[in-house]
Amino acid sequence: MNTAKGQTDELGDDLVEKIRQGDEHAFEKLFCKYYYDLCSFAYQFTSCEERAKDLVQDVFEKIWNRRKKWEVHRSVKAYLLKAVRNSAINNINKRGHRSEVRGTFSRERLRNIKPSIYRGADKKDELVDQIWEAVVAMPKRRRRVFILYHRHGLSYNEISEVLDISRKTVENHMGLALKDIRAQIG
Repeated sequence: MNTAKGQTDELGDDLVEKIRQGDEHAFEKLFCKYYYDLCSFAYQFTSCEERAKDLVQDVFEKIWNRRKKWEVHRSVKAYLLKAVRNSAINNINKRGHRSEVRGTFSRERLRNIKPSIYRGADKKDELVDQIWEAVVAMPKRRRRVFILYHRHGLSYNEISEVLDISRKTVENHMGLALKDIRAQIG
């Protein structure tokens, strides 16, 4: 299972195969590795921490219940992010709250997904705040592309798969995102 960056997925085919065979330890490893990143991603759609956790839990439950037929063609992480995205959109459509998807991001909401390596680093704090202010101001899709690349470490191909957009659109959004950030920090 090679990603577009030419790296082998961290978990590899054998973990997916173990999960297919009903290995609970392998499933727990998958859950522990991705749970918090997936909750952070789901929160972008729900604006509610509890609902985000429920969506992620539902995705893992569906994987376990359908484990014998579970297939991952590229990256496990890209697969999980796309599953969470689809689940969030389906949930919002069922609830009739489309405005939730269009909700604006506040600075506080983005602090939850800001890379933890920057937290508490006094010298970098101001620059990081300026960057995330620019991220907050970005249009929704551009912001998601930026976060998937920089926070979740997905390749352009994986992002295009998760968001159901072309690779060229991902490239364009990343270019515009970097332009926005440069303008913000002067």
